[in-house]
Amino acid sequence: MIKKFILITLIFILGGCSMKTVERASLPGNDFLIIAHRGASAYAPDHTFPSYELAVAMGADYIEIDLHMTRDRQLVAFHDRSIILEGEEHAIANLTLKELQNFLPGRIFNEQLPVMASKSFESLFVPTLEDIFLHFKDQVNYYIEIKSPTATPGIEKELIHQLESYQLLNRSDRFPKVIIQSYNADSLKKVFELAPSIPLVKLYSQDTTSISKGEIRDLEKYASGVGVNHSLVTIDFVNRLHDKGLAIHPFVVNDADDIQALLNMGADGIFTDKPDIAAKVKRSHLREPTKP
Repeated sequence: MIKKFILITLIFILGGCSMKTVERASLPGNDFLIIAHRGASAYAPDHTFPSYELAVAMGADYIEIDLHMTRDRQLVAFHDRSIILEGEEHAIANLTLKELQNFLPGRIFNEQLPVMASKSFESLFVPTLEDIFLHFKDQVNYYIEIKSPTATPGIEKELIHQLESYQLLNRSDRFPKVIIQSYNADSLKKVFELAPSIPLVKLYSQDTTSISKGEIRDLEKYASGVGVNHSLVTIDFVNRLHDKGLAIHPFVVNDADDIQALLNMGADGIFTDKPDIAAKVKRSHLREPTKP
């Protein structure tokens, strides 16, 4: 009787353990994703509605959003950790949303890239994540990078809350409606605990030349893919990651020949400032006859 009880207990415990095992989400394996880096940022101020709208019109599969949290806990789309206001540098994490919206990204863009300048850009503001969700709803796909998570504890929880509020999770679309990336593995693991259905991409620095076996073993526990400098990608590197079920999304690729080379090597997508160039290369690649 005692042996039978022990056996039943073990089965129950083992069964409970197996139920807690959560599989990492997967990324499309048979599509080359065009990810609009800060929108179509070669042609319009990054992280603004004109940039995002242009990216969608050009055929981007995803719009990328760099995500910060302000001092009053508002999620905003902005790349840099800090900005210059009235001659002084301020960390985004130390500003309120109202203070941040004194920054006019269109004016900077017009000064730095006069050939693409437009008077209509001058009044553009830094959008909140909710602004973006209210504008695009579920009509686009979102590729969100969590920036500076150690400076803004709780950013992951607030992000998941908003994604749930706008019904962007646990869907059955052709592509995942949301992908989340970060350089910070701990931040991604927090997201995995909160919402394991979201594909997660671990970013690596510009000069990363390899990923160790130990790092890959860790990635297999939570990540769906990696993002690396496109100039460091080789066929062997792609195959090594694919063997472990990891997609590869190189950044930032604007040259047609480079995009074609990455397609040929088997990369799963790219970040680009020029979605129109990437879409043209992708269409041409798909039209090529299959080689025997």
